Amino acid sequence: MAQNWLNKDSLFLQFGTDKTTNENAGEFMQPGSNRVIEVTVDLTKLTSTALIQSNTLIFPAGTNIFIEKVEAVVETTATGGTSLSVGLIQMDRATIPTNYSTAFINAETALADAGDSITYNEDTTNAGGLIGSTASSTTGPYYITALSNGTWTAGSVKVRIFYHGIGTISQ
Repeated sequence: MAQNWLNKDSLFLQFGTDKTTNENAGEFMQPGSNRVIEVTVDLTKLTSTALIQSNTLIFPAGTNIFIEKVEAVVETTATGGTSLSVGLIQMDRATIPTNYSTAFINAETALADAGDSITYNEDTTNAGGLIGSTASSTTGPYYITALSNGTWTAGSVKVRIFYHGIGTISQ
């Protein structure tokens, strides 16, 4: 018998031992209207299929959420795979809007050695398509995902997504 499922409100519910699983993501408030979401991506768990990085962290959507920049820092040297992408998936845990699988980082290949760091803005190579814009309110809110090309045998990357509200944030 499954211990996890989506309820009628499309909320993912966890029970039993799955409920005690540590989360690798969180959201932080900075002075002012800025917010930071931080996710630790374990590269060894990634495949070419988008993997939800946290069951409890929800990325807001709407024209009043502006995505400023994304930072990626290699914490543990990455070996094996060839690229990393970080994006979004809808709350149904199955639907990825067009180009949202690379919303924050798009097929980055330069993150390899511990300490490597890249800050992505809308003009940075391999920047995701939503940097410098907003996530659609018609298909969101979202879970954060990651995927890779190739098979990683080691590595972890800390990804920080910086955003702020324009007007009132309602989610």
